Parts: sequence; structure tokens; C-alpha cells
Amino acid sequence: MVLEAPSIKAKTTITWEPLPANFILPDDPVENIQQPALAAALTDALGASGYIQPEMLIGSNLGLVATVNKKIVVKAPDWFYVPQVYSVPEGVIRRSYTPNTDGAAITIVMEFLSEAEGGELAEKLAAKLRELGIDPEP
Repeated sequence: MVLEAPSIKAKTTITWEPLPANFILPDDPVENIQQPALAAALTDALGASGYIQPEMLIGSNLGLVATVNKKIVVKAPDWFYVPQVYSVPEGVIRRSYTPNTDGAAITIVMEFLSEAEGGELAEKLAAKLRELGIDPEP
């Protein structure tokens, strides 16, 4: 006797929409005290080699935004690199980045390990989304 399970293929839909206007990103400090030094070392190495250009975005703990199956997902990696982004108006501080809306796709993402459970900024962003009634998990 052979049992055959039906094929279940859920289609994942990803869209690139900016965060809602009422979404406030936290300014909490990072939990891993080595994280800023590691991120700075990566950025400094690129700068010393002459690799950094004005159209690039190299960031740390900035909210990266996507909408997966109609649910907003925000992740804040410890370090990331985008080769080309659109400029923001003078006086505006970039608090989040949405690929294909704000510029090119993210090329490199790094997450450094944290000793504390729940200490990652991405987890804090997920809690904030839940407060707004938005499920952060696709």
C-alpha cells in the first residue's frame, strides 16, 4: 500500500512597502556591547580601502522592511550593505530601509550573536509591530 500526500505549495508573496506612518522605531541601545565595535570595524575597513561611495548605504540596527504575504516584516541586522540607495531630503533621517522602494536590494547582511534572550533589536521591533496590531511573522 502506498500513500501519497497531496502537494502543498504555499506561494509566498513579497512586496516592498514602507513602514506605516504611525510606526515609531525604538531608540533602545544594543544589548551586545561588542556589536557597535564590530560594525564600526567592518565599515572602517571598507572606508580605508576606498570602497565606500555616497550612493551606498552601510548601516547598523536600521529597520529593514518587507511585506510578506501581506504582513509587515521588520528586521534590524547588526550590519548591512546596500550598493545604491535613493537619497532622502535634507534634514530627513533615514530610520528604515525598504528594498526596491528606497533603492537596490540589500547585498550583505550580518547578525552578531547576543548573549541575552530577547536582546536583539529585531525582537523589539516585532513587539512594537504587535502593539500596533500588525503580525510581524509571515
